[in-house]
Amino acid sequence: MKIITAQLKKLLLLQKAWLVYGLAFFLPFLISGPQWLTGTIVNCLLFLMVTRSSHKSISPVVILPSLGAIANGILFGPQTVFLYYFLPFIWAGNYLLISVFSLTKNQPYFLRIVFAALAKYLLLVVFAQIYFGLKIVPQLFLVSMGTIQLLTALSGGTLAFIITQFSQKEKYE
Repeated sequence: MKIITAQLKKLLLLQKAWLVYGLAFFLPFLISGPQWLTGTIVNCLLFLMVTRSSHKSISPVVILPSLGAIANGILFGPQTVFLYYFLPFIWAGNYLLISVFSLTKNQPYFLRIVFAALAKYLLLVVFAQIYFGLKIVPQLFLVSMGTIQLLTALSGGTLAFIITQFSQKEKYE
């Protein structure tokens, strides 16, 4: 009976993970703007997943929101096409966010959020500056891949903290 219960619990946790993956992809369809709101929720998902699952199971949440934003095409309007240039850096920034947050687990929670948010911000703002300097992307992306990324990462981390204070700590693997 214990084996059946353990397997059932594992199946339920897997279903929760798939729900989170679906939410990560469809979030830009459900909330197609403004970027600060969508970004805050995506970053919140990243922070929640890193505290409740393995790095391997977080990969879809690192990748899927930006693919959903491109598929939806509304977040940046006609300039959404420029988002393609940023995909690898958005994914790297999301992975950097969860990695820095994980690696600083001996620090106070809010300091971990700040370190993780700054790491993601610095990566994205550097590449936005390079792309803008090379005239590859419009000026809009200096703010959307800069200040807004920092604010949404900080807000998402704070929201994740609030959620974890009021919820069970079930794993999503």
